[in-house]
Amino acid sequence: MVNIGEEPQDTRIERHASWAELFFDLVAVAGVAALAHVLGPDLDAATLGLYALLFLALWLSWTTFMLYGNVAAGQTRVLRLMVGMFGLGTMAASVPGVAHTVLGHGGDLLPLNVFAIAYIATRVYGSKSWQRGAVLLDFPVVQYSAGLLPWVASLWVGEHGKLALWATGIGLDLLLILVLSGSRMLQRVQSYLTAQKSHGRRSGPRGTGPVIYGVSVDPAHLSERLGLFVIIVLGESVVQIVAAAGEARYDFGLLATAIASFILLAGMFGLSVVFGYAGLPHLRAGRIPARAALGLHCLVTGVVATIAGPLSLVVGHGSEPLPDRGRWLLCGAVAAYFTLGVVTGVASHSSDLPRTISRITTGIVAPLLLGLLAAAVSGRTLVASLALIVLAHLWFERRPATEVTDHSVTSTERHTS
Repeated sequence: MVNIGEEPQDTRIERHASWAELFFDLVAVAGVAALAHVLGPDLDAATLGLYALLFLALWLSWTTFMLYGNVAAGQTRVLRLMVGMFGLGTMAASVPGVAHTVLGHGGDLLPLNVFAIAYIATRVYGSKSWQRGAVLLDFPVVQYSAGLLPWVASLWVGEHGKLALWATGIGLDLLLILVLSGSRMLQRVQSYLTAQKSHGRRSGPRGTGPVIYGVSVDPAHLSERLGLFVIIVLGESVVQIVAAAGEARYDFGLLATAIASFILLAGMFGLSVVFGYAGLPHLRAGRIPARAALGLHCLVTGVVATIAGPLSLVVGHGSEPLPDRGRWLLCGAVAAYFTLGVVTGVASHSSDLPRTISRITTGIVAPLLLGLLAAAVSGRTLVASLALIVLAHLWFERRPATEVTDHSVTSTERHTS
């Protein structure tokens, strides 16, 4: 299993995302932006469930093609990316219709079928991108389509049946991500082929049988793509806030709300990109496997994307308290973001016990207390309080982070010697 950024610096070939890959990311984030509008003021469990389901479908489709471009490098076919972009664009375009049918109790199943067909086609087409016989060791689930079978079956059932089958398919993919090891899979396939060969069962034009081999991701390129995706999601949140500000009444309160909202989002950028790695807060290079980084990236981007909705409400009505559900969405998303930061910090050994306790207290407990106790507080004050929490974490990261990292490296070297 490859760790993020584990290659020696002197042997690593510098490689960056191509223009086609950046274009592809923008289309994927358009889908995330469409999903952000699903989380309106009338937030409930059904809305959150639909958001999570559609987001995971979009993220898995994006990841399939992102990893293809990562492994293929200079041999990436732009046309294949463009076809994937069209599939993602179709999924994004059908999101409003899906939300209206499911949450607005509409009777039109066409948007749901369009979304399902686009998802199935995009995943199947993306899974065929790798060369024949190649097994992606770091994230093999993108090459297999067992999780698509419930999606195919959903085309012939009603609304509730569709959602249940979609959730079953996504759940199966998530289970495979946890239990499916590319290395073990490669060993089993090679053992099977060796056994077949020993029994005289050979195939191929010269009786040599199929060639099965493992391929791994480029860690530096993967970390860049993951970080860029988080940046683009944060940028889309800024766009939504600007759009809300354009329709609000210009006064000092609007300026204060806009500044606080921008500080909150810019602070998350700092924690995820400047003081983090691969778009994950508190992560250090070379400390966790690529599969774990991808899973955490999915959660981080999903959480970050939810913040734009309540922030836009505050920009439009800053002097009024947020509705209970909107307040809990905003405070809960910030607490979830810092929870993931604690996980990455502990997993990558970039956090000692005092820093971990500090992060839990200020990053998780404080936002949850705001969600519980700030029912009568104006939305503007609530956002300013959350922005101060993020600024405090940025200030903490400036000094002790290098000390913890250096201490970890020294301990590792001492253990190795």
